[in-house]
Amino acid sequence: MSQSALRIFVLNVPEFASLTEAARRLPACRLSDVGDYTVIASDEPVEFGRRALGLKPAVWYGLFTGGLDGRIERFDRDIVRIVPRDAAAQ
Repeated sequence: MSQSALRIFVLNVPEFASLTEAARRLPACRLSDVGDYTVIASDEPVEFGRRALGLKPAVWYGLFTGGLDGRIERFDRDIVRIVPRDAAAQ
């Protein structure tokens, strides 16, 4: 079964800039601009750390307010791991 890419829609505001910057450094991530959003896409799971992004908890918990096409495998106070939606079927 082929996996579809996960997609994270990040509103282009200063509060979320560290997320898009971190994604740009990940070889598995592809970024594109769509209107007021940056779309982070990957065929592989991606993981981000709150402290590494320099985010306070309130901003951290709002990371996905722009939308998400994928499955959140882990989301706690310090780590988020997102996998393609159909990754569980494997």
